[in-house]
Amino acid sequence: MEALYKPTKSIREYFDSFAHEFSYSCKEDKLAEIANCVYHGYDFFDELNEQCKEHPDRTETICGTISNYIGMIRGGEFNLIDNFVFDDKINLKQLVELFQDEIRNLYRFPLAQNPYFADVKNYYDELVKRHYVGADEIKKLWCSPTPLDRIPISEEEVLSMNPWKSRLEYVEPLPGGSTLYDDNAQCVLKCDKAYISEHNRNNDAEYKYRIQKWPKPFMGNPLTSRVVLLSLNPGFKDWQKRLLAKALGIYYREAIYKHLHEQTDLDADSMFCPNLKPGELDITCLEAHTLVDNYWYDMIEKFRKAAEIPKSDEAFDPLYSRLSVIEYVGYASTSYKDLAKGRIMPSQYFSRMLIQHLTMNCKTVFVVVRAEEHWKKLLGERIWNKLEREDRLIVGRKIRRQSLTAIGLGEDGFCKLVNLLK
Repeated sequence: MEALYKPTKSIREYFDSFAHEFSYSCKEDKLAEIANCVYHGYDFFDELNEQCKEHPDRTETICGTISNYIGMIRGGEFNLIDNFVFDDKINLKQLVELFQDEIRNLYRFPLAQNPYFADVKNYYDELVKRHYVGADEIKKLWCSPTPLDRIPISEEEVLSMNPWKSRLEYVEPLPGGSTLYDDNAQCVLKCDKAYISEHNRNNDAEYKYRIQKWPKPFMGNPLTSRVVLLSLNPGFKDWQKRLLAKALGIYYREAIYKHLHEQTDLDADSMFCPNLKPGELDITCLEAHTLVDNYWYDMIEKFRKAAEIPKSDEAFDPLYSRLSVIEYVGYASTSYKDLAKGRIMPSQYFSRMLIQHLTMNCKTVFVVVRAEEHWKKLLGERIWNKLEREDRLIVGRKIRRQSLTAIGLGEDGFCKLVNLLK
């Protein structure tokens, strides 16, 4: 994977922090820059390896600096890794991979008044007390990434780190409280902008992300639903998302606008607008919503019929609250195409953080209705394997059109989903 963001300083300025001539910038600032690059997909190994080959005398300093950074990330001056580095029990590649894995696991893309790294100091304080264990055990504990079940991610942290929650995070958000589409809008997160701009610049219209409308990374509320559907990205139909969205009456547009923001805030009660009529108008907000966004509605109603789940006349049908969706990419397009060179956007890392929280702290069941390989790579083996071990993962069959049917999920997967949602 080639990063879109790259270091602004020379490699020695970051990793020769004990040399006098490079001490003008504090270690915390350097680590924050390094973490931001790694978070955006940059790999430091090749440059560090080249530096060590050209200047063998600097190898010890570089490895010592990396060990020190790892200690900082873990919340203290832990230098036990040095013993394994200098005894040749861990090589440069292993050390760099450990360093970058810790960043990927613990780094929190900085928003206002939030820490850079998850707090795992207590876990490593406990390890310090366990020096009496054998050298192999110490190496295993200290030279492996922090276990996911030791990384605290509370619901409060998820909500505070959610980049979708504030209009201030968008480049050029839609105006007003009822506009669903605007040709001049740039409804893209500032942290994602460079990725989306590059993608749209280099692809045909079919694959461009339509940032003239609100993104939809979530439908419903993953924090409260029993089942989370993992999909690919929202679709885009011009007549539906642009023309019809402008033609709807203002009452309906206001209701849909409000619901969209409740979803991105992770504060929605349902996958769809409430089944209520605004005033004396002809159709309900739910019916208006499904006019401009019928894809998931139709799929869920087909599931309801097959599962023989009764439909409610209440404002919020229980089935719409028991289900939610997380999209692999939150931006809409007519057809999907991967970002160039395997790049992953910061907003996707937030989705991984959200799913990690649900995996470790909740009993949520996940249904991979599409893009199994994409999700497996993003989540990593540890999260994926934990969900499989706990029977909390239903993987759809690899057919062209995703569905919540026995054909789409297999008989076992479909029956399990029915039992969860009845």
